Amino acid sequence: MALAIVNREPGTEPLEAGAPVWRTCLREVTFADDVDDISLERRSARPLVEGDAYRLLLEILCGLQSPMLGETQVMGQFKTFLSSLDRDQHWLNRLGQRLLTDAREIRTQHLQGLGSRSYGSAVRRYLEPSKHAVLLGTGKLAQEVLPFLADGDRSVDQWGRTPDDPSAALKVHPANFRYRLLESADTFQGPATPTTLVIAAPVPSDVVDRVAACYGALVCIIDLRGELDMAPLRVTCKVVTLQDLFARMSAMHGSAARQVDAARAEIASRSRRFELRDELRPFGWDDLCA
Repeated sequence: MALAIVNREPGTEPLEAGAPVWRTCLREVTFADDVDDISLERRSARPLVEGDAYRLLLEILCGLQSPMLGETQVMGQFKTFLSSLDRDQHWLNRLGQRLLTDAREIRTQHLQGLGSRSYGSAVRRYLEPSKHAVLLGTGKLAQEVLPFLADGDRSVDQWGRTPDDPSAALKVHPANFRYRLLESADTFQGPATPTTLVIAAPVPSDVVDRVAACYGALVCIIDLRGELDMAPLRVTCKVVTLQDLFARMSAMHGSAARQVDAARAEIASRSRRFELRDELRPFGWDDLCA
């Protein structure tokens, strides 16, 4: 048995019906335990097998394939993918645990101190003038960003469509946090203090405009909807796009070349180790010790 993957941009159809596919906003990775199980009729991407496949997966999990160098969200996305696998895909869960272990060790050894490695910490750099923050969205990205917005004595409004407050588990101080329904945006008036709005959901621009109009002292909008084709926002304040965040992170990480080179060398070593693993497994793939 051999590990085989196809790594492509998101939005394309699976290569093989029923094949496990890990999807993020930047990529989709189709997995198989035999390269012959991946249909190559359209050849939209070259399949990678064994050590080459393992190396790419490790680079992704270490944040070396991300525009935000060393970002950590991708590991959480991979864990969620593994937890969604069917029982007959146990081989992939075992492999995934080995990948996560290797990725954590490589990050600890070589990728510490790179600065902002999450969307929340990147967003925080733009919050300094604001005493109030507004978060539009309730999904995983919004949940990652929220604790950074609530730092110190900054108050936070979070806007969503469902009546249930999605943020109770984050233990945001109730005096500093309010959850608001989008349906009330046309009648709400926000505080007259410097405010930053963070868009962390794939909402149309007209929805953003409605929420932005609630805050008369809006100084900045941080728009994390980078993968979407959207109408321009009808605002006069500064707008920071996802591409702006990535560009700033790239400039900050320009001096991290030695750390990245060391991480890549360690990834190459562990990939060779994976490729040379003992293939004598009398009980099949599940007998592999991860």
